[in-house]
Amino acid sequence: MKQNKLRIIVCWIFCVVSISNFAQQKQIDALKKQLKNRSLSDSLKIKYLGDLGWYFSSFSSDSAFKYNELALALSKKTNNLRGIAQAYNDLGIVYYRLSQFDSSLVFYRKSFSIRKKINDNVGIASLYNKMGIAHNQLFRLDSAIYYAFKSLKIYENLGEKRFVAANLNNIANLYKDTKQFKKAFEKHQEALKIRNSLQDEKGILESFVGIGNVHIALKNNDSAKVYYEKSLDIAAKLNAINELSTIYNNLGTLYKSENDFTKSFANFKQSLQIRQQLQDNYGIASTLLSLSDLQMKQKNFLESERYLHQGLSIAKSVKANELQQDAYKQFMELKAYLKQPDSVSYYKEKFIEMQELLINNKVIQQLSELETKYQTAKKEAEIAAQKEVLLEQELALKNKSLYATIITFALLFLGLLFFANYKKNQFKRKQLQKEIDLKDALATIKTQNRLQEQRLRISRDLHDNIGAQLTFIISSLDNLKYLSKDANDSLKEKLTNISSFTSETIFQLRDTIWAMNKAEISVEDLHTRVLSFVQKAKKAITNIDFDISYDIDTNVGFSSLIGINIFRVIQESINNAIKYADAKKITIHLFKNETIFKASIVDDGKGFDLKKVDLGNGLANMEERVSEINASISIDSTIGKGTKITIEVPLKNETHV
Repeated sequence: MKQNKLRIIVCWIFCVVSISNFAQQKQIDALKKQLKNRSLSDSLKIKYLGDLGWYFSSFSSDSAFKYNELALALSKKTNNLRGIAQAYNDLGIVYYRLSQFDSSLVFYRKSFSIRKKINDNVGIASLYNKMGIAHNQLFRLDSAIYYAFKSLKIYENLGEKRFVAANLNNIANLYKDTKQFKKAFEKHQEALKIRNSLQDEKGILESFVGIGNVHIALKNNDSAKVYYEKSLDIAAKLNAINELSTIYNNLGTLYKSENDFTKSFANFKQSLQIRQQLQDNYGIASTLLSLSDLQMKQKNFLESERYLHQGLSIAKSVKANELQQDAYKQFMELKAYLKQPDSVSYYKEKFIEMQELLINNKVIQQLSELETKYQTAKKEAEIAAQKEVLLEQELALKNKSLYATIITFALLFLGLLFFANYKKNQFKRKQLQKEIDLKDALATIKTQNRLQEQRLRISRDLHDNIGAQLTFIISSLDNLKYLSKDANDSLKEKLTNISSFTSETIFQLRDTIWAMNKAEISVEDLHTRVLSFVQKAKKAITNIDFDISYDIDTNVGFSSLIGINIFRVIQESINNAIKYADAKKITIHLFKNETIFKASIVDDGKGFDLKKVDLGNGLANMEERVSEINASISIDSTIGKGTKITIEVPLKNETHV
C-alpha cells in the first residue's frame, strides 16, 4: 500500500513539474513579447528582464545569468538604484540555487550596500534573511543566527507577520542545528501560531517539516512520522516540489535509523529523482551520500562505492566542502570493509586535508568577526560617554533655571555651592575620562599585541615547516635532475617545471609571511613589494617594459589584511597582462585622490571585449578580494588599445586604513 502511494506520488510529481514548466514557458514567452515593445519604459524593461531571470533560475542558470545581467546593465545605464540592487539580489539567488553559496553572498552584499543607501528596509530585511540562509549552508551557524535575528527585527517593526513567521522558522532550524532543541520547539510553535492565524498553508507546511526534524534529532521517530505525513499531504496539495524532496530525504534518514532499509531506500530515491528534476546539485550530492551509507550498512559495497563516486564528484563541482569531508569519511569505512589499507590511508589524508580547510576557514571568519565586535563595542562606549556628558549638561541647565527663582541672597550662596560642586564633578569627569581612555588604550594595545603574537607564531610555523619542506623539495628535485642527467629531455623539463613551480610557491608564501609579520603595511612597503615582483618579471620576460611609480605620502598605511589583498590584486593584474595582452609596456601607478587610495595597472596590449570574453576565476578572485576590504575594482579595455585596471580603497584617515 505504502509503495503504491509512493509510485502514485512520483508520477504526480513529474506531471506537476511538466505542467509547471509549461506554465513557466507561457510566462516567459509573454515577457519576451512585452520586451519587443519599443515604447516600453526603461523601468518596465528592467522589471521584465529581472522577471525572466527569476523564471529561468529554476531550470536554466545560463539564461538566468543572461537576463539578470541585462537588467543590471540597463539599471546602471539609467542610474536606477533599485534596479541595480534587485539585479544583484537576483544574481545572488541564481548562485545560491547552483549551491555556490560564497558567490551568492558576494552579490547579496552588493545589493545590501545599495539598499542601505536608498533606505529600502523591506529589501534589507529580505537580504539579511537570504544571507543567514547562505551562511547556514556554509555551516557558519553564528553568522546565520545573527542575520536571521537582524531580519526578524526589521519585519517585526514593519508589521510583516508572514515574514516574521518565516524568520522564526529559520531561527528554529538554526537552534536545532546547534542542538538547542527546547528553543527550536519554542520558535517553531511561535511561527506555527502566526501561520495558522494567517491560514498560510505553505508556512504551516514548513513548520510541520521543521518540527518533524527536531523530533528526529531527539529520536522521537513516531512523532516525526506524524508531522512528515501531515507535511506530505499539504505539499501534494500545494504542488510544493522542493519541500517534497526534503520530506522524502528526511523520511529516508528516519527509516535508515530504524534499519528499515527498504523504506529508507525508496524515500531516498524519491528525493533524488525530484532533486535531479530541480537541478538541486547540493541536494543531489547529499542524497547520493545517504544512499551510499545505506548500501554500506547492507554490505552492498559495489553499489555503495558507485553512489559515493557520484556524490563526491557533484560535491566537488559545487565546492560543498562539508559534503566532500563526509564522502572521504565514508570512503575510509568502505575501503576498511574491503580490506584495502592503501586506499584507507589515502582517503584518511583527504579527510584530514578537508577537515583542516574547514577549520582554517572557521578560524579566519572568527578572527574577522572578533575584530568587528571589538570595533563595535568601542564605538558604543564612545557614544555612551557622549550621552553621559550631554545628560549632565542638561541637568546643569535645569538646575540653573531653578536657582533663578530663589532670593538673590540665597541664589548667591547656592550659586557658590553649585560652582564648587561643578568644579569637583568636572575634575572627577576628567579623571574618569582619563581612566577610561587609559583602559581603552591598554585594551587596544593588549589586543593588538595578541593579534601580532598570533601572526608571528603562524608566520614562524609557515616559515619553519612549510617553507623548509618546499626548500627540501627544490633541493631534492635538483639532486634528481643531476642523478638523471642521462634521462630524456622531457623528464628534465618536467623536473625543471616542478622546481620552478615550487620556487614560485615559496615566493608567494614569503609574501604571505611578509604581510602577517606586519600589523600595518605602508604605501612604501607595498611599492617595494610590487617593485620586487616586477623585477622578477623583468628577468623572466625581457620583451616587456615595466614602469612603476607612486604619488602618495609614504606614511599612508593599511592593515595587513587590506595590504596583502591590494598586493594580490595588483599581482594578478600584472600576471594577466603578461600572459594574455601581448603588451610591450605595463605601467603600475599608486596614488591618492582625496580620501581614496588608487592603484592602476595599464598595458598597451591587444585588449578585449568585456561582454564577449570569459574572464574566468582570476577576475572573480580579484573581485572577492576587493569586496573583503570594502574596496572596488574597474576594468576598462579596448580592442587594439590595451587594458586599464583600477583599484580603489577608501582611506579612513591619513595614516592608516
